[in-house]
Amino acid sequence: MGVSHIKLNKRAANNVIKLAIVGFELQSKTAMDLFFMQHQGSYGLVSAEHADVLIIDMEHPAVKPIIEQYRDSRPIIAVTATENQFSGFETLRKPLDGKRLIKAIDQAVDNYATAGVASDQSTVNSVSSEGEKAFQEYQKRLATGRQAMADYKTLTSDRDLSSSQVRKRFQLDQENASVTPYKTVSDDGVASVETADSNAVESQQPVSAPVEAPVELKTAEKRPQDVKAKLSYQMVYECCGNAPDVDMHEPDQRRKVFFKEDSTLLGLLQQAIAEGEAQNVAVEITGLPGTLAYLNEHKKFMFDFSEDLLIPLALTRFGYQELTLKERPDLDLNRPSLTGSKVSLIESDEMIWKLALWTSKGRLNRDIDPEQPYRLTSPLDFDRLLVIPHATTISSLWGRHSLSALEVVKVLKIHQRYVFSFMTAAFALGVFR
Repeated sequence: MGVSHIKLNKRAANNVIKLAIVGFELQSKTAMDLFFMQHQGSYGLVSAEHADVLIIDMEHPAVKPIIEQYRDSRPIIAVTATENQFSGFETLRKPLDGKRLIKAIDQAVDNYATAGVASDQSTVNSVSSEGEKAFQEYQKRLATGRQAMADYKTLTSDRDLSSSQVRKRFQLDQENASVTPYKTVSDDGVASVETADSNAVESQQPVSAPVEAPVELKTAEKRPQDVKAKLSYQMVYECCGNAPDVDMHEPDQRRKVFFKEDSTLLGLLQQAIAEGEAQNVAVEITGLPGTLAYLNEHKKFMFDFSEDLLIPLALTRFGYQELTLKERPDLDLNRPSLTGSKVSLIESDEMIWKLALWTSKGRLNRDIDPEQPYRLTSPLDFDRLLVIPHATTISSLWGRHSLSALEVVKVLKIHQRYVFSFMTAAFALGVFR
C-alpha cells in the first residue's frame, strides 16, 4: 500500500481510472460495461491485473483468490446483496446505480490513498525503492491500457444475441460439441454454493445414447434419501439468476421480475406437446441448430445436439415464424432417423421443467399473478426433476396450503428468485390450480 500515492498522482495527470469488474453475472457486467463506456474520459475497463480499482461481486464463490491476490495492492469495492460489511473495502449494496457506483469508486480511491500515505510515513526508508518500482509498473500499464481495453471489449460477449446469430454460432460449435451427461449424481465433482441461500441439493444430468437400433434408455440410479449432491454456483445462476428482491408495490421494480413466454423455446415445446397429442404423431421444432422433436407415443423429447446449447436458446426471443412445428411420422424411439451421431432422450416433464427454469432465471411468467393464491395439484418427483435451492420446502408448503408467491417468500424467508423460478416451472407443467 506504500505506492498508492504514486498511482493516484499519475491518475490525476491521466484523469482515467482503470477498473476491473469481477464475478458479476453477464447481464450485470454488460450493463456496467455500457455505463462506463459512456464515461470513457474518466474510466476504462481492463483486466484485474491492469486495474487501478477492482469492483467485485462478493456473492460469487470464485472471487476469493482474486481478493487475496489484490487486497493489499488495489482499492476494492465489495458489492453485496447482504448486510455484511467488508473490512478494508468500500462496501456497496445491490442493486447498483450509476451515481452510487461512481461515488464508491472515488471513496475507495481516496481511502486507499490515505492509507497508503500513512503507510509510507511509517516506512520512509523503503518508500523510494517501492515507489520507483510501482511507477515503472504503472508506466507499463499505461502502455498496454488501450490494448487491454480493446481485448476486454472483444472478450465481453452478450448472450442476448439475435436468434439468427445464436443458431449460427451453435452450428459452428456443433462440430466439437458432445452430449453432456446430465442425470447421474456426483458427490465430489461439483462445487458448492457458498451462500446462506444455497441448499445442498441434487445435481441431475440428461440421458444420452448413441443412435443405434434400438435406442436404449438409461434409468437414473436411486440414491439414498439422506445423500444429496451440491448444486454448483453456475447451475443455481442458470436456473434462478442472482437478482435481489424487489418491491412489488413499485411499478418500475415490479416490471423487472416478469417475462413473456411468447416467442420462447419454452412456448414452442408446449405447443409441440399439444399438437403431438392432438395429431398422435411425432412433432419437430424446426429452425434450431439440430433436431428437437416430441415423441408423443413415449411422452419424451429427442434431440441430437448438446444440452448445453439449450440454456442460451431458452433465453432467446425468436422472431415470427423463425421456429416452426413440423410433423415427423418417420421419427420413432427405435428408429430415430436423426442426422447427428448421438441423440438424447428425456421425459417431457423433465424437459419442460428445465426449460422453464432456464427461461425464468429467477423471473416470473407474466401469465402468473404473484398475489393470487395457488396450490399444487400433484407432488413433484425431485428424484427426476432438476432441483433448485429450497425446492422441496417450497413444494411441501404449496402442496399443503393455498398461497400466493409473495406469501411463500414471506413464510419461508427466502429470496423471491427461488420462488419465482419454481412457480414458473410448476406452472409450465400445469400442476397448479
